[in-house]
Amino acid sequence: MAKNLTAKILTSNEIEFYKEKIASILSEKGVMIENHPKGLELLQKAGAEVSGIWVKFPKSLIEESLKQVPKKFTLAAPDPKWDMVYPHPEGSFYTRTCTGGMYYLSETFAYHHITIEEVAEWTRLTDAMEHVDFWSLPSTKPVGFPAETIDIHTFDAVLRNTTKHGWLQPYELKNIKYLIEQAIAVSGGEKQLRQRPIVSFISCSAPPLTFKPMDVEVILQSALYGIPLQPCSLPTAGANAPITPQGIVLLSCAEVLAQVIMAQIFAPGTACVATPLLFEMDMKTTNAGQSAMSTTMGRMAAMQLFEDGYGIPAHTYGTGTDSLLVDAQAGIEASSLAHMVALSGASVLGGAGQIETAKTINPQQLIIDNDIFGMVKQLVAGFEVNEETTAFNEIMGLTGRESFVDMDHTFKHFRDGYRAQTFTHDSKSGWVAKGSKDIVARTTELYYKIKENYKPVNLSKDVLKELDSILQRADRELGR
Repeated sequence: MAKNLTAKILTSNEIEFYKEKIASILSEKGVMIENHPKGLELLQKAGAEVSGIWVKFPKSLIEESLKQVPKKFTLAAPDPKWDMVYPHPEGSFYTRTCTGGMYYLSETFAYHHITIEEVAEWTRLTDAMEHVDFWSLPSTKPVGFPAETIDIHTFDAVLRNTTKHGWLQPYELKNIKYLIEQAIAVSGGEKQLRQRPIVSFISCSAPPLTFKPMDVEVILQSALYGIPLQPCSLPTAGANAPITPQGIVLLSCAEVLAQVIMAQIFAPGTACVATPLLFEMDMKTTNAGQSAMSTTMGRMAAMQLFEDGYGIPAHTYGTGTDSLLVDAQAGIEASSLAHMVALSGASVLGGAGQIETAKTINPQQLIIDNDIFGMVKQLVAGFEVNEETTAFNEIMGLTGRESFVDMDHTFKHFRDGYRAQTFTHDSKSGWVAKGSKDIVARTTELYYKIKENYKPVNLSKDVLKELDSILQRADRELGR
């Protein structure tokens, strides 16, 4: 069997078809940039055709900009153990938690808006997950601070409890500078942040083909400070995007590529991870969902288009569910999505710990997703077939009815496979003796054990003082 397994959904001709059509959309149709004079000025100076809020990128400018996208870069972490090198040195993938979730389903299944204390707890749990590589901000309930500074306070709670890289999504244009100041404070200075970017920013389109001032500002400030960018598109098939997976891929990838181009115009060499996050409207209920197989196929195509077609690392939901509970549906949908997106060649599988189509986060689901990622990493890695791995010599040396359990070969390899912590490995009698617990009950027990062994994050007094100062200033200047 080959190493680094893949399952490709597009042919090489189809990749070229998409690239041609995306170039036509961006050069002939263009995109809309609302109320950002500085961004429009810089784009026009670089050769883009600007007419009011419409911006067209000539094909020559597209080609030149794509040459500037770095092929190798690192998303750094406060603890270098969690640095993420692109492309992945082992041909595998990285993972992140759910972003933007508004609700928390606690371990006791209480459902409510996320509190700042739960953000801290969620971050500590994320930090303890072996197969979750970086975090993203949930959406916190503003209690004790202005609603205008939710993202700033949420980021502060995360920084005090993590050793991993993070993905920032600003909620207001004016907040961007404070988020950068917070990252600078923990990094030890602007130069240190540029050398080792412990955060990356998300910018989003507002489908179809529209960009808000805040998101253009995110692209501009990321580029100017040397902060990696994860340009995102969040279309919903049948609502603000074509209903077919083929069509939503075309629209979303055009929107993402437009942001990549803008970043290279603002600052050539800005590191980018293309992030099309696809949804689909259920035509019976009109709810937006993320787990239909057609959506999974679209994500696979988008990942392959960026990874193989443009040579840009790509990122999409690689777990998640439309279920409202941690149940069989959640497990099936999360596992199916993780397997297929990983095999498509994606560099990042996002969405860990989410249910309810990314509106809600839950600690048990995060722990289960961690196990799913561990299993999928083993699958993607594949294996080698040779005399040693097949135990050829041991088989040839058999003289009777020997057991393999006491052979050196078994001792050498029995830990090779991934052993899920949340699954049962007992016999029926052993399972009954332990209380006949299902996966949710077992994971709840595991969660409490993990909580007992959290390792504190020790920021210096000077850094904590600076973070406090930034929060106070943001509340004073931005709060109404």
